[in-house]
Amino acid sequence: MNDAEFLLARWHEEKVGTMRKLIFGLLAACVLAGQPAGATSLSISPISIEIPAPGGASRVTLENEGKDPINAQIRVFKWVQKNGRDELVPTRDVIASPPAIKMAPGKKTVVRVVRTSKKPIAAEESYRMLIDEVPQPPKEGQPAVSFTLQYSVPVFFEQPGARQQLSWNARMINDKLIVEAANAGTRRAKLTQMKIGLPNGKTISVSEGLAGYVLPSATKVWVAKPKALKPGNEIKIIAQTEQGPVNATAAVAAQ
Repeated sequence: MNDAEFLLARWHEEKVGTMRKLIFGLLAACVLAGQPAGATSLSISPISIEIPAPGGASRVTLENEGKDPINAQIRVFKWVQKNGRDELVPTRDVIASPPAIKMAPGKKTVVRVVRTSKKPIAAEESYRMLIDEVPQPPKEGQPAVSFTLQYSVPVFFEQPGARQQLSWNARMINDKLIVEAANAGTRRAKLTQMKIGLPNGKTISVSEGLAGYVLPSATKVWVAKPKALKPGNEIKIIAQTEQGPVNATAAVAAQ
């Protein structure tokens, strides 16, 4: 399987997975309809952690805004991008302390994120802190259906003055448009309000909010299904980043 076929296969897997989640959610909603939710509400601040070098630690405040206690597990993973897709890899280079918490309603807890690696930061390092709420046992008279809520907080150890450097390419696989961004810079590119401009003047909205990150020395892909687009056509990529707007073009290649 070549890279293009791999990307398309991953796209199909993600679409199927999303549909399964939607179906499960609808079934669960039907089961729980008319029943007290009994859910907790976890507030996280900040929702993104940026630590300039030579700093090696930061803090996150968690608050229980619900009516029930919260039990949560906290883990940190190395965040990488392979074949244009996000992956989380176990690591001990960065840890969360404490790794587990229990909060009564209305209480706050401070969690420290600490870089334990002694290696100097050569380029921006990317991690994800995952906070998993452990479901409470069902109360008497409530259905035994519970959900594990997971929160994902991006963590960046930055080099001051680092810049993103994006380049774009596009290709058709069957009737799918694969758009790929490569970041040759030393800082992530956070893309929002992303659109794809077609030769006929129409646009495809990729995301009105966050479209995704392109990590340093990595690539990110998006898949669209435009009408009447052929290899050789030129598309426009329009988006916003933390370091300014993106207005790029790419010629569409064949598979």
